Amino acid sequence: MKHTTSLAAFLIAIFSISTGAFGQSVYRCGNTYSQKPCADGVQVDVQDARTPAQKAESEAAVRREASTANAMEKARLQEEAQLRAANAKPAAPSKDKKKTTSKPAPPDAAPVDTKAHKTHAKKKKEPEYFTARGAAVEKPKSAASKSQ
Repeated sequence: MKHTTSLAAFLIAIFSISTGAFGQSVYRCGNTYSQKPCADGVQVDVQDARTPAQKAESEAAVRREASTANAMEKARLQEEAQLRAANAKPAAPSKDKKKTTSKPAPPDAAPVDTKAHKTHAKKKKEPEYFTARGAAVEKPKSAASKSQ
């Protein structure tokens, strides 16, 4: 990875030198900048005024920040993977296996209604978004419906 990054930086430096960008002038025209002079335009010095030591120091700081960011991302991804593994549902038992955990009922026990256990009320699924609703208002019955 380090070789690829250094090779890319080297190639960018070579290509930027070959473009001849050193001889260009930049003009400030009001709040905009342009390569073409304009009326009341002021030529701006765009050369990097930093010393080579300052440049090297800032590049080293950028590399340190990038490596710290990469380490933080790796740690975050590991934590997410651990949370996903902890929250994963256990695999459902296959239907082919015989259930050995159920014990037969004693002969004198009353029969159990299995449908009564399965007919519990299902919880209503919450909507993905919030909807405000007022209290339900009952409509008064009309006189025509009362006479019938």
